[in-house]
Amino acid sequence: MKFSIESEVLQILSEAPNQVIDWGVSVVQAPQIWSLTKGEGVKIAILDTGVDPNHPDLKDNIKKGKNFTTTNTSDFVDRQGHGSHCAGIIAAIDNSIGVVGVAPKSELYIGKVLGDDGSGSIQSIIEGINWAIDEQVDIISMSLGCSADPGQSFHDAIKKAHEAGIVIVAATGNENTHVGWPAAYEETIAVGAVNQSLEHAAFSNFGSEVDVSAPGVDIYSTYKNGSYAKLSGTSMATPMTAGVIALVLSYLKKIGRAATPDQIMKLVQERSVDLGTTGDDDSFGNGLINVFKLIKG
Repeated sequence: MKFSIESEVLQILSEAPNQVIDWGVSVVQAPQIWSLTKGEGVKIAILDTGVDPNHPDLKDNIKKGKNFTTTNTSDFVDRQGHGSHCAGIIAAIDNSIGVVGVAPKSELYIGKVLGDDGSGSIQSIIEGINWAIDEQVDIISMSLGCSADPGQSFHDAIKKAHEAGIVIVAATGNENTHVGWPAAYEETIAVGAVNQSLEHAAFSNFGSEVDVSAPGVDIYSTYKNGSYAKLSGTSMATPMTAGVIALVLSYLKKIGRAATPDQIMKLVQERSVDLGTTGDDDSFGNGLINVFKLIKG
């Protein structure tokens, strides 16, 4: 059984533009919270295809990385592009070039659990989860999935991370069908995608397991080889949500408080912006993630 990434590449730009804020980052209202926090002190593990370790918009926020796909464990370079894109959505630096992530001062821990072809094994992802637990991260972001239950050992790894106090955020998938795994597990925050009109993205999976929705169409972020790209997918909505949660956890730390994964899930359920049918529904879950509402609510 193979896991794969949950996105489609739309456009690649090799030149760093003057700094812009992606529409999705604006919609979740991250900029309105940056005067309170930019994600300082929050550790986020991105389990993906690796990262561009020299990207000017990422390198200062990358704290550690490890490769679980080959014997060369120190090579966590992203040759696919997907992991770098997800990393920028969370933590691209506010530095006058390129883009700004949702939580631009958060700390990135890069687990390369998917190979250069964008797919990976159950075992490599389990090892990545266990590494994230050992590194005592606050959040695990997984923009990957498979359509069948990967089995008890995988679920046990997810449970172990949850019990360690880690918030696990996962993509529902892009097949316009039932929610995939690991998003289907109750220990994860399952994220679907919306477009610029805040409509359910046509590709985004649906079902009772969907917890929340986030921008996931035409998302502009960092990419491999120092470049930038627009991608669409629940893969983009997932780090958007992880970044929002990083801002919440950072703010709580600053005021001397903390929150368990279950408390974060409850906040997401109670303080998302309702979309579609009133209340929790199969398309949007509890609605659109919004950091202003989560913190100020």
